[in-house]
Amino acid sequence: MESFKIQIVEDELLVAQDLAARLRQAGYEVVSITDNMDDAVTSFKEQLPDLVLLDISIKGKRTGIDIAHAITEIQPTPFIYITAHADAMTVNSAKETFPAAYIIKPFTTNSLLVSIELALHNFAYQNEEPEQEKMQDGGNIYLKQNHVFIKDGHKFIKILLNDILYISAEDNYVRIVTEEKSFLLRKTLTKTIDILKRNFFVRIHRSHCVNANHIDSFTENEVTINGQTIPVGRNYKDELTGIFKFK
Repeated sequence: MESFKIQIVEDELLVAQDLAARLRQAGYEVVSITDNMDDAVTSFKEQLPDLVLLDISIKGKRTGIDIAHAITEIQPTPFIYITAHADAMTVNSAKETFPAAYIIKPFTTNSLLVSIELALHNFAYQNEEPEQEKMQDGGNIYLKQNHVFIKDGHKFIKILLNDILYISAEDNYVRIVTEEKSFLLRKTLTKTIDILKRNFFVRIHRSHCVNANHIDSFTENEVTINGQTIPVGRNYKDELTGIFKFK
């Protein structure tokens, strides 16, 4: 599992350090702090963060709005404006770049964390192409290329899709299991499988879906993954055997 990477662009050092401390305490990784456009764009190219926090008024002639245009051309990424200016002209200029969220200084840690969650949600629905980032109902699992972000408390955890061992239904919840940790989400198994969109996730039971890449052994009635035995439903045997080529 990787940390959710956040880049900060803020020209007030104390504000930037305070912001970084709040994010780290919440479990996020701050990959860089920059205070001008050139450094911000260079850092973005090197780090490719999952989200960018942008102060609109920064050092130099360029603004956070200019940075937003630049990073969007490099790689579409959700960004949040953080500013002390809420005048109509500033807001209208900012709106033209389609920010995922907008925070007015001073702000609370809770409003910051809520804005990050909102940013993911808004960005996902602005980019609803089949293989692009998409947040599904409930806002607790977020697909991005070859990994997902899963909400764990107040933060999102980055997990490579292939690191998921199996998924099991538990009443109105699903449990997503990796080698390191499991996550309980309020979502159906069917919807979770639809979100993941990878053919190596195979449903072998009405309550279980497994990652075929991690199957250690199997019989007609059960599959073993990482020492865990998972039953094979009578109506799902063909789906299991279909992923293997028998001669």
